[in-house]
Amino acid sequence: WDGAKKSFSIPYYPNASVGWDSSPRTDQSGEWGGWGYPYTNIISGNGPDRFKEALAKIKERLDADATLPRIVTINSWNEWTEGSYLEPDTVYGMQYLEALRDTFGE
Repeated sequence: WDGAKKSFSIPYYPNASVGWDSSPRTDQSGEWGGWGYPYTNIISGNGPDRFKEALAKIKERLDADATLPRIVTINSWNEWTEGSYLEPDTVYGMQYLEALRDTFGE
């Protein structure tokens, strides 16, 4: 965060992600390589608790510096194939949305 703020003349907006795995979009029988999407890194170990931890760190950082814009990007609402979605499901129910409410809501 500090590195981005020092290195760039544009504002840095933190991003919170619920995870990412684009490997279902790849040819599973072929060689894996760093050829760009969908052969990209996988964010694993995610869940509502980890998402809430990330949100709390972002909020703490924003609260500590009144000069920062109060903007957070969140990835993402409905990337079901990549396992990156906030929509309620049968595994976690509303927990991702509740994490947002509990962190940034009233």
